[in-house]
Amino acid sequence: MPQLPEQIRPYVAAIAKYHFWILAAIVPVVLVPMLMLGTGSLDALIGGQRSQIENRVSALKSVQGIAEHPNEGWSGAVETQTEKIREETLAEWQKFWETQQFLRSWPQRLGDDFLKAVTALKPGGSLKRDLLLRYQNTAPELVRELPKRMGADDFMIEGAAPGAAGLDVGPGPRGLGGFGQRPGMSGELGQRPGGAGAAAGGSDAVVAWSASDQKRLFDSFKWEKPPSTTQVLLAQEELWVYGLFADVIKKMNEGAAGAFNAPVSSVIELAVGYPAAEEQPGGQGTGRVFIPAATGAGGGEFGGEGMPPPGMDPGMGMPGEGGAVGRPLNPRFGGGSGPGMGGGPMMGGEGGVDPAAAPVASLDDQLKEWIYVDFSGKPLTAAELATVPAAKMVHLMPFVLRVTMDQRKIDALLADLATSAVPIDVRQVRINPSQQAGGLGGGPGAAPAPMDGSGGIRPFDVTVELRGTVGLSPPPDKNAIGGGSPASGGEGGA
Repeated sequence: MPQLPEQIRPYVAAIAKYHFWILAAIVPVVLVPMLMLGTGSLDALIGGQRSQIENRVSALKSVQGIAEHPNEGWSGAVETQTEKIREETLAEWQKFWETQQFLRSWPQRLGDDFLKAVTALKPGGSLKRDLLLRYQNTAPELVRELPKRMGADDFMIEGAAPGAAGLDVGPGPRGLGGFGQRPGMSGELGQRPGGAGAAAGGSDAVVAWSASDQKRLFDSFKWEKPPSTTQVLLAQEELWVYGLFADVIKKMNEGAAGAFNAPVSSVIELAVGYPAAEEQPGGQGTGRVFIPAATGAGGGEFGGEGMPPPGMDPGMGMPGEGGAVGRPLNPRFGGGSGPGMGGGPMMGGEGGVDPAAAPVASLDDQLKEWIYVDFSGKPLTAAELATVPAAKMVHLMPFVLRVTMDQRKIDALLADLATSAVPIDVRQVRINPSQQAGGLGGGPGAAPAPMDGSGGIRPFDVTVELRGTVGLSPPPDKNAIGGGSPASGGEGGA
């Protein structure tokens, strides 16, 4: 260790002896100013940041004080555009309503006072009791005009057409090859209109409309009790649609000299509204498609488990299939049904209400159950009709039309329906070999070839089933599209 000079040794010794007190005096003198400088710098930085935040918050709050707030202008522009769209929608609805004015023609036989009252009827209004009774008594006569309008004989009541008792062109048990009483065949199968039997009775019909289907339709317009205004409006709407299809069939057969060359030779089923609504739209889960049995297999045209019960339409499915909850009650059509089965008299079943079907509040609501469908084909309840906006603006009435016709004229029939003045949307076309009138192909259970009234054969006849919707316009109502009061209407709307 180097030796310190003699002159420094006393100072070093003094520092070593009193170093604690020396450090105690120096450290505060050095550290306190440094601490104060650091704290002041942090305070300045924090103050600067706080000032920036406060300035930005003030800038945001100042937007509220702008005289012409841009958001208010935007919301006003949106409301203006929305109102414009409402007006355009209402105008198109009004045009839709006016284009169907020709369809909404009430029969003159109801009387001028009835026509005046129903034309002036507002939504939610009601007709006088004497007018309701008049419609109740007149409705069966109005229904009986449909066969003549179609070009068929009237079989709605027994003995209505000469020499035609028991005539029925509906499909029968499968053991008969898909036929019951087929017009144009001898013996128990009846006579084809325009043939020898018709000549004896004086019939000039060119199409045979199933007697059982006519009676089913007629029975739905025979009411034991006076109807409500809603029932009258809905029933007349059905009559208008039935008349629409009768006119289409009449037009298809224009120029036909008789049943032997009529494009549509028979109408097996024609139904609209509730009886045409499907529990599974499109037949999903109903077992409509059947596999023909192999040659020589038993069971007629169907093999094994594919064979439906006798008299059962393949489109109805097997009992219990599909998992549907069943049809709700509709008083005009004999009640509801179980899954996959028809309802009461209107549906060819035994009637009765499905216990799973939810009850509805009033008779008028029951009358509205399942008479319309949505755009997917799903039947609408009365509650949905009152709440779903689309259902308020257009009523899609389902229909089913099953006919025997010349397969070469199917395109013409579809074209006539597609170009109708009232929108008719055909969503399903079924051509069933099991029900072909021509019996093309033979084999066990094959149907005999159909005959016209003079003994001629119609080899091109097939059974065609069409399902779809008819677009009907309810009275325009601005409330249904978001504001205002009802526009021009009349005829109440059910």
